[in-house]
Amino acid sequence: MVETRGRIASLNVGVTEINQWRALDDQHLPQGGRTLPAFFPEVRPLDAILRRETLDERLAADVVPDEISPELLLPAVLSETRKSLKKRLEEAAMRATGRARADILAGTSLLETEMALDEEIREALSALLRG
Repeated sequence: MVETRGRIASLNVGVTEINQWRALDDQHLPQGGRTLPAFFPEVRPLDAILRRETLDERLAADVVPDEISPELLLPAVLSETRKSLKKRLEEAAMRATGRARADILAGTSLLETEMALDEEIREALSALLRG
């Protein structure tokens, strides 16, 4: 740069026109080559920091299995599963003794309660559908 009397000379220096233009000058970028992977920010790690799970949510995540049969979520299948499990627990209670027997019988009483609730829900839905 040229300095004149303590001041910087004009910075308007650069290409002002192109005298010769060739067809190859337009083809300086690759045509369709390899594309870069798209960037997608990971929302979950930041969300895990900003919104921590409560104790109830963490306990539910530990208790509920990762993979569950979709058929088991059907009400009729779930009801039949409860009945067969209750029957198996009653058979196991007959063979058990002491504290184990009391725990198994507590499980069967819990299943009986759930089966009674299933029946109440079924009756209420049928009354609702009848009008």
